[in-house]
Amino acid sequence: MAKDRPYYPNSPIASLDVLAKCLGVSPKVMLDLAKRSSDSYTQFTISSKGKDRVVYEPKFNLKKIQKRINSRIFDFVEFPPYLQGGIKDPGVPRDYVQNSKLHAGSSVLVALDIRNFYDNIKYESVYDVFLYFFKFTPQVSSVLTDLVTLKGKVPQGACTSSYIANLVFHNNEYSLVSYFRSRGISYSRLLDDVTLSSTKELSPAEIEEAISKVSSMFKKHKLRIHPKKKKIELASDSRSDYKVTGVWVGHGVPKLRRKERDYIRQLVHVCELEYKKDPTADSYHELWNRASAQVAKMTRLDHCQADALRKRMGKLLPLYSPAKRKQVIIKAKTLLSRDPAESKELGFIKLYNKTFHSLGILSRTDKPTSRFYKSALENKFSVKPISEFWES
Repeated sequence: MAKDRPYYPNSPIASLDVLAKCLGVSPKVMLDLAKRSSDSYTQFTISSKGKDRVVYEPKFNLKKIQKRINSRIFDFVEFPPYLQGGIKDPGVPRDYVQNSKLHAGSSVLVALDIRNFYDNIKYESVYDVFLYFFKFTPQVSSVLTDLVTLKGKVPQGACTSSYIANLVFHNNEYSLVSYFRSRGISYSRLLDDVTLSSTKELSPAEIEEAISKVSSMFKKHKLRIHPKKKKIELASDSRSDYKVTGVWVGHGVPKLRRKERDYIRQLVHVCELEYKKDPTADSYHELWNRASAQVAKMTRLDHCQADALRKRMGKLLPLYSPAKRKQVIIKAKTLLSRDPAESKELGFIKLYNKTFHSLGILSRTDKPTSRFYKSALENKFSVKPISEFWES
């Protein structure tokens, strides 16, 4: 049974020794990492939707302990259904599609975005999550906060950040959701994207009141609504996008509009044309991957055309040129020359998986060679999944 607010079922961690034991490290290593955490990130910039975004990648040792914070603390939290982003839920996937289902068939949509969300979640708010939500001791809460923050804020790129984002409003978000529910308004949040909807018509005054209440919750944590990303739409307005996290919800179930389906069909058609020209070109590999991702979106939304498009894509698989075939074989031979003891290292595991993927593509044109090197790699090395590596 889903709870109305996040719930942590385990006993609070009462001492640093218990915390260190929980995370599988010595107290000294844990405290050293906490003290040096701000020097344990690599900063880089990525482009997303035409804008540059700064991301912080934790270095090896910090990332390993953050992974354990996730699996040994955060993963035990039971999250209510109005929280939809960055949550492992074996029962119902929490993602952009499931988020859109909560608002499908509504009459009015309000979309709000939290401005610079991660950068503005400050140290004090994170500390409060560990102290008041998990009920850990102040000392334990302080060390955990040091381990998951960077220079007093939540770093975008750390694997712990989405969990913190989901818990930062733990003390008041549930009451806001309950208030909205009593007035026939549905609320959901996918990290920094908040959506309100209603199957009944809402007056401008009711809409502004709802926005004001969400804004007040943000302000308690010194967060603000992004004014340029606030959208109010009516289902009756044919000019509106009427989308929730990128998915059209104008009917009872989330779907892609005709122009989006036409675009995906066109992508598949272009793949068919380019496949005839050169299925080994790097540009074709990129085109196929882009089209495949769009077809996967149709599949996730249960569109009737998805299966037929996937079958067409299955006949257009990218191939390797003779030159690329030689490169893959050289990589496999180089890997086979490595010492089996290296197979426990993260860099080796990543290279092994990448080579195995390349051999899979090679099997489309040269199954005997692909099978030979796959078998040789499996016989020489015992490589565990990345998830198990972080848990060791």
